[in-house]
This record gives sequence, C-alpha cells and structure tokens, in this order.
Amino acid sequence: MKNIIRKSLIIVIAMTLLAFTLTGCGGSGSASGGGGGTRILMTLHDDTDTFLITLVDAMTQKASSMGITLDIVYCAGDPSVQKQQVEKAAADKYDAIICRLADASTILQMEIAAGDVPIVFINNEPSADYLKADKYVYVGSYEQDAGRFQAEYIWNGLGKPSSLNVIILEGQKGHAAVPQRTNAVKYFFMDQGVKANIVFADYADWSDTVAYSRLDQFKITGQPFDCIIANNDPMALGAIEWLKDNGYDTKKVLVAGIDATAGGCDAIRSGDLYMTVLQDTAKQGEAAIESAVTLAKGKSVSSLDGATEDLKYVWVPFVPITPENISQYIH
Repeated sequence: MKNIIRKSLIIVIAMTLLAFTLTGCGGSGSASGGGGGTRILMTLHDDTDTFLITLVDAMTQKASSMGITLDIVYCAGDPSVQKQQVEKAAADKYDAIICRLADASTILQMEIAAGDVPIVFINNEPSADYLKADKYVYVGSYEQDAGRFQAEYIWNGLGKPSSLNVIILEGQKGHAAVPQRTNAVKYFFMDQGVKANIVFADYADWSDTVAYSRLDQFKITGQPFDCIIANNDPMALGAIEWLKDNGYDTKKVLVAGIDATAGGCDAIRSGDLYMTVLQDTAKQGEAAIESAVTLAKGKSVSSLDGATEDLKYVWVPFVPITPENISQYIH
C-alpha cells in the first residue's frame, strides 16, 4: 500500500492556519469553523511540485481572506487514490472540490465520484468534452499562448531568420500542457513561413537534471542548433547549465522557458535566459478559489474575470517576461 500524504489546512476568519499530516490510504480528517460553513476539498497529485507549492500558497491565502475552509489532500500520482478522495469529499458533504488531476484522462471517473458536488480543475487541463458549464470548470492559463510567446520572442531575438534549427524540451508525457505548448511553437513558425527544423525534441519531465541528460544524448548527433525552447523554467535552466558546460554562448544560442520561477527570473536578469512566460500563479490560485466558492453557492462563473462564454473555463492570461519588463511584474 502506498503512503498517501494528507494535509488539512483549516482556515478561519481570524486567519488561523492549522496543518497536519496523516499517512495511509485510509487516512482521513475533518475541518471545522470559518466562512459561514463553506468547505472545499482540494486534491493534488504531488506535494513536491514547485509550481503547485506556490499555487497552494496563493490559494490558502485567498481562502483565508474569504474566510472559507480549505482541506488539502495528496494522492501521490495515483488516480485510484484520487478517486477515493473525491468520493469521500462527496460523502463528507463538501461544497466544492478543486482537483489537479493525476491523469487528465480520468476526469469522468472523478466527476462520477463527486456526484452533485461541483469540481474546479486546475493545472492539468482535461478534454473540453467532459467539462460542463457552471459544474465542471477548468481554471488556468491558455497554454498555446505560452508556446506562441516563446517562438515569437526567440525568432525576433535571432533576427527573424527564414530558417532555424530548434531544440524543444518537453515536460511530462501525458500532461495536457505539453502538446499545447509544443505545438504552439511549431504553428507560430509555420504561420510566419519560417522553416523550423526540430533537430531534437524529447520529454525531460519538467526537470533541470533530466533536461541536461537529454541534451547530452543529443550531443552525440553533432547537429547544429540555434535555440532551445523548454516547456518550463527548470528545464530551461538545465539547458543553460549544459550550454555553459559545453562551451556555448547563451547570448547567441537563445533559451526560452515558462513559469517565471525565481530561478528563471534570476537567469533573465543575468542574461542567460532570453525570455520566460509568466504563468500568474497567484491569480490562478485566487481564480480557482473564487470559482469554487461561486459554484458552491450555486452561482455562475460568468461574473468572474476570464470566464468564457460557454462557462467551462476561467482563463488567467500568460505574460511574456524579458529583461525589459521583468521589474514590472517580478519584484
């Protein structure tokens, strides 16, 4: 039996925060107090993901400011455990569920498990076919925009060449954002009539060390390249380290990332990372909480900023970050 980490964060109007951890597949707990009785269960796939850690911080702060109760559980990447957590949330009469799907293809299982409880999905976008207006909603950023920004800024930085050799470092296989970010890069070049030769593309699991290893594999081919476009900042940072270790000039071989992490922003300031794309974690977290509370009260997300006409999405815009504007967005 896998150990499952369960963390319950109990948030009350007085902004008192209590966190505790339980282990075991059958671990359970309950929260009390605060917020007129509104209770939200959030189930996440991992408690080590740096982006999610930041997202959780933003969400707990927003929940605290709204005086609601937010309980958080982790499924250790196991969809069957996540399904049990959703079933228990429904049985325990939570008002809404926030879910980072361990596997985007299991969305229907989660919806069935939730019964009448509305779900706000985050960070791993499921198929639109299984979203439902004002019932099953996705909150995030439009992933294609991130890839398009990367390709556009890299192309401009290289002087708008008619052709170029590109390395693409992709995130985790099966993550919904990966094909969207990657394909947006390719489509941008196609739309501009640019011959983009993808000399190497492979999954690097969002990791700097895996990215470094993948580039070591690519090195054996001896192929030339002009830029490295990574699906996130840690992989971009791994690429920068590899470039330096192998004698490349990061001012000439341009690297782009996504997420505007602390490390990514430091690399922007040093000039090693050409650009990154800010996925506004704080606003995503706030929007997820606002959406969950809205649905819990039986209201429509139409009143929220970024809501789409079909009421299935609440989008938080991506922002390209460069040395010219980093001080405006990152403090």
